[in-house]
Amino acid sequence: MKRLAAAILLGLMGLTATVLFAPSAYAHGERSQEAFLRMRTVAWTDVVMTGGAPDAEGDIVIGQGENVTLKGVAKLMNTWPDTLAAGQPDIGYINIATQGPVVGMLEKTINGVSAPGRIEVARGNHYEFEMTLMGRRNGRWHIHPTFAVKGAGTVLGPGFWVEIKKTEGGFTSPVKLYNGETINLENYGLGFVWSWQVIGFIMGVIWVIWWTGGSMIGMPKAGPKWHRTVTNPAVTLSIPLNDDGVAVGLNKKADHRFSNILALVMALMCLGAWVYQASAYPVKIPQQVVQFEPPKTALDEAVQLAEIKPQRATYDRDSRLLTVNIEVTNLSAGPIQLQEFTTSTLTFVNPAVGQPEGIYQDAMSISPSGAIAPGQTTALAIELSGERFDREHLLPIGESQLTMAGLMVFQDASGKTSSAELEQPLQPNYE
Repeated sequence: MKRLAAAILLGLMGLTATVLFAPSAYAHGERSQEAFLRMRTVAWTDVVMTGGAPDAEGDIVIGQGENVTLKGVAKLMNTWPDTLAAGQPDIGYINIATQGPVVGMLEKTINGVSAPGRIEVARGNHYEFEMTLMGRRNGRWHIHPTFAVKGAGTVLGPGFWVEIKKTEGGFTSPVKLYNGETINLENYGLGFVWSWQVIGFIMGVIWVIWWTGGSMIGMPKAGPKWHRTVTNPAVTLSIPLNDDGVAVGLNKKADHRFSNILALVMALMCLGAWVYQASAYPVKIPQQVVQFEPPKTALDEAVQLAEIKPQRATYDRDSRLLTVNIEVTNLSAGPIQLQEFTTSTLTFVNPAVGQPEGIYQDAMSISPSGAIAPGQTTALAIELSGERFDREHLLPIGESQLTMAGLMVFQDASGKTSSAELEQPLQPNYE
C-alpha cells in the first residue's frame, strides 16, 4: 500500500508540474518529419495569407466573424517515394492544421473548382488552393495548409500566425437552412446534444456500477460486496468468449434480467429519438459525398522552358553552405533565367529576378549569373544557406536516405515560368 500511495503521489506531482510549468506547444510537427520525405512529396509555392491587418510582430489580426484567405500552390512531386501509398498516390485532401476549431472553413476551391471533400490526385500535378477562413475563437493561433494523401499521411505547408480579437456579443455563425430559416450554427441544437450526452453517460455509469459492484447498490447488512467479475478476474479470463459464467458463479439470473431491462430501455429511447427527429425535422438533405479530379492548371500545361541534369549536391559543415551543381539546357526560343528553387516549405530566390519575402524565403547565389541563351547548355553552381535548411530540419543528414529534392523554376523574358524537378543524393563534407 505504501508503494502504491507513493506511485500515485508521484504521478499527481508530475501531472501538476506538466500543467503548471510546461510551455505551450505552438508548432504542429512539420519539422519532425524526415527531411527527405518532405522534400520528395509536396512542394509548396506562393503560399500567402491575406486579410485583416498585420500587427508589430507580423501577425494577421482579425476579429471574431472576420475572414482571411489562405492560398497557394501545392505540387505532388514526381519524386514521391515508392514506399509511400504504394508509390501511386490517388486520393488527397487539402485542409488546414491549427489548434482545434479556432477558425471556420467557409469555402475551399482547388484549381478554381469548389472542393469541400477529397480529390483525385496524381504525381506531377499542381493544385492551386484557396481557402476562406472565418475567425472563431479569440487568441493567437498558428495555421498551416495541409496536403493529406490516402495511405501515406499528411504534409504541412508554411504556417502563419493569426490573432483573433474577441468581439462584442461573441462569435456567431449564421446559416440559412433549406426551409428558409436562419440559425446560429455555433449553438444550434446544443441543448439537445448535451441532453443525450448526459443521458448516455448516466446509463453507462449504471452499467459499470452493476458489473463491478452490483450488490453495493442494495448495501446489505454484511457490507458492500463486489461483483465476482471484479474479484475473480482469473476465472473471468479463463472461461470461453461466449460463456456467460453462470456455471461458475460469475453471473446470476438477476444479472441477465438487469441486462435485458437496460437493453430494452436503450432501445425505447432510440425509438423515441427517431420518432422525434422525424416529426421535428421532416425536410432533410442526405449526406453529400464529393470526389472528383480537379482540372489541369496553367502550371501543368506550361511549355517546358528548360531541362536540367543534376550533377552533384554537397553540404559543407564549416561554411554551412549547400551547393547544387546542375546542367541547364534552354529549350525555349528566348533567353531564360533561374527564378527560384523550392523544396518543401522553403523557397530560395535569385536576387537578379526578385527579392525574398516572408520567413519561408531566402536568397540564393548562382554562378555564373545572367541569362541562358536559346539552345545553350550551361553548368550552374547554386549556393543555398545551410542554416535555413538546418532551421527547418530539412537537411537529410543522419537519415535513412541522403537525398534532396525540389523544384527549379525558370522564367523567360515575357515573365512566363515553368518548373523542372531536381532529385540528387546529398554528399556531406565534414573535413
